[in-house]
Amino acid sequence: MATTYTYPDAYLARFCTEEREARALELVESYATTAGVTLSASWIERLTITQTYVLAALENQADPEDLFAAKLKAYLQQFDALLPQAVAAAKAAADEPSNLAI
Repeated sequence: MATTYTYPDAYLARFCTEEREARALELVESYATTAGVTLSASWIERLTITQTYVLAALENQADPEDLFAAKLKAYLQQFDALLPQAVAAAKAAADEPSNLAI
């Protein structure tokens, strides 16, 4: 089987396994539940890819100065920036009036 998402980081892509992706998706869903929001599919994808990179880098890091460490730092920062944006977008979408007639 293959992963659900495409991983554009050529260095980390080979470490983005189905198992890591599944754990990353569980984490993303957990964050959304904690925030009390339902994330859109596009936000789930972005956050899951980023979290999968975090897991791959964290679990393959052998030295605090290796490339995995640098990628871990970068993707943690990216995730930390994306998560509040995703939550805000979900909250804004939830406040939008429906186009459905009642």
